[in-house]
Amino acid sequence: MNISLSKSLDGLKSAIEQDERVIRLNELEKKLYEDPSLLELVKKKDDLEREYSSILSYKDKNSEEAMKVAKALHEAKAELDSYPLAKEYTEAFIKVRDLYMEIDDIIFGPYRKKTLSSEAK
Repeated sequence: MNISLSKSLDGLKSAIEQDERVIRLNELEKKLYEDPSLLELVKKKDDLEREYSSILSYKDKNSEEAMKVAKALHEAKAELDSYPLAKEYTEAFIKVRDLYMEIDDIIFGPYRKKTLSSEAK
């Protein structure tokens, strides 16, 4: 790799790391792992996902057992999604995802027929 390209990539990496959206996302991610109530909701949802997947391996999705777990999973996911810190993280994540799609479009867009950022909106 030539020196000019290496310097450009280092500059891009530094700009991304210093972007307020990325900084905010990183801060929120730390808070997520420090919130025991949120971690409990995540564990509950994950356990129900595994249970539902297991049930579907031997029962039809319309069976009473599968439908009961599917409902509990839906409720657990809704509870997790409505948790204030989770909502804030999701909003921050979307902003960073959009930033990365814009960067991808700038770099690779000329070589594609469609751009990622225009498809996401």
